[in-house]
Amino acid sequence: MTIRFLKFSLLLAVVSATVAGAAPALIGNKNVAAEKLDSATVKAVFLGKKVSWDGAGRVTLAVLKAGPLAEDFFKASVEMSVSQFNNHWRRLAMTGGGTAPKAFDKEEDLRKFVAETPGAIGFIDSGVADATVAVLTPGA
Repeated sequence: MTIRFLKFSLLLAVVSATVAGAAPALIGNKNVAAEKLDSATVKAVFLGKKVSWDGAGRVTLAVLKAGPLAEDFFKASVEMSVSQFNNHWRRLAMTGGGTAPKAFDKEEDLRKFVAETPGAIGFIDSGVADATVAVLTPGA
C-alpha cells in the first residue's frame, strides 16, 4: 500500500510541476530589456500599433503558432484568441498596415530568434526562458 501511495504522490507531483510550468513569460532581446513596458504598451506592440522601441529600434514580433500557452498569452495580453489575433494580422497585412509576426512551432526556436534579433519580443513558457533573453515584466 505504501509503495502505491508513493508512486501516486510522485506522479501527482510531476503532473503539478508540468502544469505549473506552463505560465507564459514575456521575453525580449537583451536590447529591449531597458524599455518601459506596461500592459497597454504590450498590447499595442502585439497589435502592431507600436512599431518601434524608444531606445532599441524597430519592434520585431515573435509568436507561437498555437497551443494552450499561446491562447493564455493572447487572452491575457491582447484580449483575443489565437484565431482572432491571426485574423487581426491578416487584415493589417492585406491593407498594408504591417508585417505579420514571425510564427514558430517550438518555443526553443522562438527563444533563439528573440535572442538573436535586436528589437525582438515574444512569449514562451517561463520554464524555457534562459539567460540569452531578457524576461520582461510589464508594470501596471
